[in-house]
Amino acid sequence: MGACGSTPEDAPYKEKNERTGKANPVGKTARPSSVLGRETPDVNDLFEFHDELGRGQFGTTFLVTEKATGRKCACKAISKRQLQNAEDIEEVRNEVRILHHLSGDNRVVELVGAYEGNKHVYIVMELLSGGELFDRIVEKGKYSEKDASETLRTIVETVEYCHELSVMHRDLKPENFVLKTKDRDSPVCAIDFGLSTFFRDNQVFVDLVGSPYYVAPEVLRRRYGREADIWSCGVILYILLSGVPPFWAQTEQGIFDAILQGSLDLDSDPWPKISSEAKELISGMLQSDPSKRMTAAQVLKHPWVADPNVAPKTKLDNTVFKRFKNFAGMTKFKKMGLMAMAKTMTSDEVAGLKELFKSFDTDGSGTISIDELRQGLKLKSAGPAMEELRAIMKTIDIDGSGELDYEEFIAATLATSKQQSNDAVRRAFDYFDKDGDGSITVQEFEEAFKKMTDVERANLGDIGSLIKSADTDGDGCIDFNEFIAMMSSK
Repeated sequence: MGACGSTPEDAPYKEKNERTGKANPVGKTARPSSVLGRETPDVNDLFEFHDELGRGQFGTTFLVTEKATGRKCACKAISKRQLQNAEDIEEVRNEVRILHHLSGDNRVVELVGAYEGNKHVYIVMELLSGGELFDRIVEKGKYSEKDASETLRTIVETVEYCHELSVMHRDLKPENFVLKTKDRDSPVCAIDFGLSTFFRDNQVFVDLVGSPYYVAPEVLRRRYGREADIWSCGVILYILLSGVPPFWAQTEQGIFDAILQGSLDLDSDPWPKISSEAKELISGMLQSDPSKRMTAAQVLKHPWVADPNVAPKTKLDNTVFKRFKNFAGMTKFKKMGLMAMAKTMTSDEVAGLKELFKSFDTDGSGTISIDELRQGLKLKSAGPAMEELRAIMKTIDIDGSGELDYEEFIAATLATSKQQSNDAVRRAFDYFDKDGDGSITVQEFEEAFKKMTDVERANLGDIGSLIKSADTDGDGCIDFNEFIAMMSSK
């Protein structure tokens, strides 16, 4: 991206007057809005854009400086092109409303302002620089039930705050809890309220939202309320104490089936070494019947959370910590591996996929929008199938641009295919192993990553941690067998 003070590529942020085609005079123009439903100032009048920070589900995030105060902020630029219908527009409006509604509490990311131009909607938020919560835990190198208790308390206090203000998050997972700063005692902050909603007591929701490991059974049954957030918190706690999710399978549908079956393992390793109070709490949070599930207030009053002397301070078993590191890093690592595989496949191997890609890319833009994907699959614009397609799109859109480029399309196909040849995996490994010595180092992985995509390194977290998540023999690098194991993991 451009040097400090310049506008980003394509100049989408120096919005032009639609009538004259010229840049609007600084400080002169308020913009008619078709998404936010109100006029807003030009974002460039108020903020100076700097480098890209990363890409997420709905857009690209930039570092900006508030001109009036000099404060550094994060600005998410959402392309209007990816807002395909009234439902998409309402989701953006809803996120802005909810962030305004929740403002004033340190546990929720602060909304600085929302603006709209001709091509983009801009959501400016406080700059959070501390990284993801799970990454911080991995960096510590060890943790105890006491640490897990304090982490859970922070998460559930945030959820209770949201519920008290009639907001259900609906996508609670470790990635959506980040630290405000890099300080050791930095507060934890909830982010990404794009799937959140206001609710009333006894209101029933039916839309399928959330992330596979963390979604509650009643969400899968399409009849749920605020209790679904507590289930997600219970899943996070289970991972904190065991290193793996409570409901596990080789496919997404398999995960959903396991969640619906609801068979909770609190007996096998490491659970005999975990305190009875912790297991009691997990059982209450992962109660399949939402009417019997603990509330946020009940979780916070539970002795394992409320009494500082109940949760043991002895560090958890090293096997648990190793599992935890592996779980925290494997999804990110595997995505990079799939991208490398897509880049290194032969023309014969991708010939059919290339034609399939062209058939979906009806406007010839070189990317596939969700609407093009919907039309290609002959799905209706609304309904359960479309909701599931949105969830799939979110997973396979590796750079978070809102559309699939050619290599993402191939990588996504490979991710769901059982026909990954040994040759294809070997070529992907060699893509990283630049010196050909049979192992991938942190430096080699980082160099390949920089060439592979323009997504900011911070979007994947610490690359050293990704290497460690696959480094089962602990020698500081990844050999071919470790690479295969990570690529075949789910």
